[in-house]
Amino acid sequence: MSESTTPRPGVKRFIGIDWDFGALKTAGPRYWTWVGILGVFFALGIVAWSQLLMHGGEPLSMRDGFPWGLWFTDYMYYVGLSAGGLVVYASVHLFGAEQFRPLSKFAVLQAGVLVMLALLGIFTDMEQPWRMVWFMLTPNPTAPFLYTGSAAGAYMVLCFIDLWVLITGKGGEKLAMTMTLIALPAAIYLHTTTAFVLAMNKSRELWHSAVMVPIFLTSATASGIALLFIFAYVVQKFGGFKFKPSMFRSLATVLATVMIIDIFLLVVELLWVFWPTSAMPGHTVRMSQFINGRLAWALLPVLGLGIGAFALLAKRSTRHLPAVQLTASVMYVVAIFLKRYALMAMGFSIDTLG
Repeated sequence: MSESTTPRPGVKRFIGIDWDFGALKTAGPRYWTWVGILGVFFALGIVAWSQLLMHGGEPLSMRDGFPWGLWFTDYMYYVGLSAGGLVVYASVHLFGAEQFRPLSKFAVLQAGVLVMLALLGIFTDMEQPWRMVWFMLTPNPTAPFLYTGSAAGAYMVLCFIDLWVLITGKGGEKLAMTMTLIALPAAIYLHTTTAFVLAMNKSRELWHSAVMVPIFLTSATASGIALLFIFAYVVQKFGGFKFKPSMFRSLATVLATVMIIDIFLLVVELLWVFWPTSAMPGHTVRMSQFINGRLAWALLPVLGLGIGAFALLAKRSTRHLPAVQLTASVMYVVAIFLKRYALMAMGFSIDTLG
């Protein structure tokens, strides 16, 4: 894509954006190898989805006591990852953080694509996806999924409209500011309602907590910024873009700040569960499985990777080093996926019916 006013040969203009299809003729073997790998994964996904459509939840071992699987873990993860991009983009227009302006388009693109992936996870999980129309025609106002599902769809559309505004320059800075004022509350609403899907289940003790919403927001923001870090270094390495080291240094400072808040909230939750005067049997029995039980492999690395990533960025003398920034970012992106996996298991590790 290009922002030039006069299309070059091989460039097609659509919705005000130049699409450089001619570049495909000069693409090297590395590009086509990557496309081939993506094509293989796409084909495997179609095959897997066909099995789901034919056999229902049986191939996923889903049952009455375990109705949500890895797809909802992915939904929470992708929705969360989308937050960091918008926070960085919004900081440019709302707080004058001009050092992040070169990342604006990438941040909004990341947010839109990740929410789209989250919605595709829900769509493919539906055994009869064509019934999705009833979600819109007969909504249930008492179901949290109504709010998070509709918010995700609206947020995705907002992100792509915002991206179009940034690429085409339509409306200038005024329209970009307006879109930010709409998109940021929408992002907060999306992540809050996603957390409410879990927090409003009083039959699942470890979900039914008021801290679920803030800890979901901090995890989402930290992992999203970490992924944007990785994205920025990848496009700088392979896409011909150049970013100032000062931008990465400022972003590392923001990431470290959000990390420590996220880690603090997780430690507070653990203390609340195990502290003798506040401990309740349902909470401690479930959480013990993640500390010294069969699911400890899912939660303990979250603490190790999270604290390790923060320690890397906390040292001011090395925070500016690309290797340190990338290592910390990868560690936290992995940590939050394990955290989302553990969060899902916390609700289903012990059947409520015994």
